[in-house]
Amino acid sequence: MALAAQPLPGAWTRESACSFGSTQPMTQVWNKSLTEASGLAASRRWPGVFWTVTDAHNPPDLFAFDQQGQALGKFRVAGANNVDWEAVQVGPDTLGGSALYVGDIGDNDEKRRNGVIYRVAEPDPTTVGQGTGATSHATALRFAYPSGPRNAEAMLVHPTTGETILITKSRSGYSDIYRLPSWASSSAVTTLELVGHLDVSYLGAHGNLVTDASVTADARQVVVRTYSSALVWNLSEGAALSSIWTQSPRVQQLDDGVKGEGITYRIGSYDLLSIGEGTRPTLYQTKWECVVAAADGS
Repeated sequence: MALAAQPLPGAWTRESACSFGSTQPMTQVWNKSLTEASGLAASRRWPGVFWTVTDAHNPPDLFAFDQQGQALGKFRVAGANNVDWEAVQVGPDTLGGSALYVGDIGDNDEKRRNGVIYRVAEPDPTTVGQGTGATSHATALRFAYPSGPRNAEAMLVHPTTGETILITKSRSGYSDIYRLPSWASSSAVTTLELVGHLDVSYLGAHGNLVTDASVTADARQVVVRTYSSALVWNLSEGAALSSIWTQSPRVQQLDDGVKGEGITYRIGSYDLLSIGEGTRPTLYQTKWECVVAAADGS
């Protein structure tokens, strides 16, 4: 038997010999302005580039860095405010290109009347070095929950359809799943649709807080993370993100520190990359490994 170095993405129902390995540190991220990485997204336009954001009481900036942890500058998002940024995802723009979706969705006190998802064209991280740039003007998609304010840190954006999902963060371990309707516009506040529930209470007091989520570029696997674990679902070809929440996920332990916040998939594989809070945060990887049988069956 041999271990595939770059396994083709696949689900365990089809590739029963595939599993996640242990979490390993990759590199520290060297950006003195990045004090609290609250999300993580892998660029699809620039492979090897990652985006992150900081949360409340910080400017509305996107931070870019490479897989060696070197800063590639920060970009002020035009037309945006940072009340409590907690998530960043890559998805489609309205013209068939690539956009970043920034989730201003945090609400620890559950007092905000509206949250905001900013959609902005993905800036070119090669233009400013380690300096500061600006994005084009962001589109603000304002939303409200149907039953009053909720706190959330996890957001999913379908890579082709743009379907957007929010997952609440609850100390009870029982999170709700909401969808931003496809007809949402920047001219009005849109009421989210409740599409499912997620029970992570069995993961214990430290593991029952949902802090981020991600979907593979081929839209075939979804991960939701807590401070201690990654929960992973298969997504059938062409299926909506809202369709998976009655299924039981695979649970994988994450050993990326006590304040692990962000998670994303490496482009071209199902490897998980994750990051935590704090000055000089560490980027971790949890590899997706497939055992391949030799031709003689050994």
